[in-house]
Amino acid sequence: MHSPTAPRFQWRALTSVLMTLGFALLALSGAMLFLAPPGRVANWTNWTLLGLRKGDWGALHIWFGALFLAMTAVHVYFNRGPLLSYLKNRATRTLGYRAEWAVAAALCAAVFAGIRAGVPPFSSLLAWNEAFKESWDRPAERAPIPHAELLTLAALAQKAGVDPAAANARLTAKGVAGFAPETVVRDLAARANLSAQQVYDIIMTAPSAAGEPRAGQAGGGLGWKTLAQFCADEGLDLAAARARLGAQGLRFEDTQTLRELAVANRQKPYELVELLRTK
Repeated sequence: MHSPTAPRFQWRALTSVLMTLGFALLALSGAMLFLAPPGRVANWTNWTLLGLRKGDWGALHIWFGALFLAMTAVHVYFNRGPLLSYLKNRATRTLGYRAEWAVAAALCAAVFAGIRAGVPPFSSLLAWNEAFKESWDRPAERAPIPHAELLTLAALAQKAGVDPAAANARLTAKGVAGFAPETVVRDLAARANLSAQQVYDIIMTAPSAAGEPRAGQAGGGLGWKTLAQFCADEGLDLAAARARLGAQGLRFEDTQTLRELAVANRQKPYELVELLRTK
């Protein structure tokens, strides 16, 4: 009796399976990136989908794209005979014109030209994708500047109109400690298992009654000064400041802090500070 021989390892089968899996994961990661918010939103809010961040989906897309391309090259090598036969004339069996290749080339050229020209339906799909991505951006959750997570903690506090010492105290009170003012917000957020937006929200929280100074006192930050106090400290004319805010359609009261004024008008405190300081 002949003992059954173990089946030989088939490289063609491996190539086909890897191509299929690579294509499936390439399509999945591509769909996730198609739906993902812009980087300035995703990185600020620590956006995730199916448990993965946008950067994770991007890494998967690149690597499975590379795997798919490599396996496609191997697949073409294994099937070079049939592929070359598609270039041959059916009657003469020599290399020549084939309508299939002409149609394929024409379709690719049409897609390329349509994208470059920005005409429907190519422009429509891209416009819808851009609109969908922008729908993730909510003014109330917007970073003080694009990619603010790349700022140091001290720079972010300065942008927010908060004294770095006050920002440090607020973070420490929330259990976020053991960092330097030069720490990048993204790194700090990752170590604290928070999003950069949550770090910013902690910095912007109202000071406690018995803790750090309140509006207008040293260390409280510009956001906690009233409009009148800010103008007095900056040497600005209060009437001119009122007129400047009114010209922008902003609602305000002299007794409001800049923080309260910003929240009421869906602005950031630093935006109001820059507006008021504009000559």
